[in-house]
Amino acid sequence: MDIKQLSTFQVASETLNFTKSAEILNYAQSSVTSQIKSLEAELGVNLFDRLGNKLVLTSFGEKFKSYSDTIISQYHSAIEEIHFDKNMKSTITVGATESQCTYKLPEVLKELKMLFPNIGVIVKPLHKFSEIQAQLHSGEIDFAFMLGEEIERGGDNLEISKLASERLVLVASPDNTISQITNANLQDLTEETIILTEKGCSYRNLLERTLSSKKINFHATFEITNIETLKNCVKTNLGIALLPYGVVKQEIEKGELKMVRLAEEKNREIYHFISWHKDKKLTPILNSFISVSERVFL
Repeated sequence: MDIKQLSTFQVASETLNFTKSAEILNYAQSSVTSQIKSLEAELGVNLFDRLGNKLVLTSFGEKFKSYSDTIISQYHSAIEEIHFDKNMKSTITVGATESQCTYKLPEVLKELKMLFPNIGVIVKPLHKFSEIQAQLHSGEIDFAFMLGEEIERGGDNLEISKLASERLVLVASPDNTISQITNANLQDLTEETIILTEKGCSYRNLLERTLSSKKINFHATFEITNIETLKNCVKTNLGIALLPYGVVKQEIEKGELKMVRLAEEKNREIYHFISWHKDKKLTPILNSFISVSERVFL
C-alpha cells in the first residue's frame, strides 16, 4: 500500500466512477483499475461493488475511506512540517488602518521577526472597507486589519475574524473647559471644534451618526488624516476628537489629554478584525501571522 494508491482510492470514492477518476488524476483508466484491485488484494476485501455500470462503496470501503482520508491528511501535514523552516524567506503584504499601523502592528511584526528572521513585510495604510475588499480579492494584500462596529462578511470570498474590542473615548486638552465638566451633554460640545479623521474611517462614521441622530452641528471641524498630528492638535487645544483608547492611553496617563465624559452616552466600542481571502493557501508563516495577531490584539 502506498500514498499513490490511497490518493487514487480517495478520488474514486468521491466520484464513484473510474473514468472520471482517471481524468482528475491524469491517469489511464486501466491504471486506476489496477491500483484499486491491488489495494483490494492487499486488504483482502472488496472496496467497491460494481453493479452494472454503477459503482458503490462496500461497507469495508466506507470504513476504509475514513482511514485513508486521515492518512492522506497526515501525510500532507508531515510533508509541510518537514519543509517548514524558520529561516525560509517570504514576504507578507498587510493592509491596516493608520491607528493599527502605529499602535498594534509593530508588536505583531516584532514577534513575527523573532519566529522568522528572514521574513519581509509590506504594510499599506487602508481605511475604507470597499478598498480593503478589492485588494484582498485581487491578491494585492495577504491580510487586512480593520476597525468597525461590525464588519459585513464581504461575500463568500473573505474570511473575517474578530480579534478584540476597543473602547472609543472623546478626548480634549486639559486646558479645554469641556474637560472640567463631570457629566457633559452633547449639547455642551456644539461650540467646540471637532477634529475628524478621514472620510470612511469607522470611528468617524460612528461619531457622525451619533451627532446626526441628535441633530447636533459643531461650531467648526478639522479633518486630519495623520493620527499623531491629530493628537497634537487636540493637546494644543485646537479641538476635541473621538479616538480608540489605545491610541490616546499614554497621553491620558501623562495628563496631556483628558477624557470628556458624556452623561447620556453609553460606552462606545469598536472591534479589531483580521481578514484574508478564503482561497488563500495558509502556509506556516501565514498561519503564524494570524496566531501572533490574535495574541497581540487580545
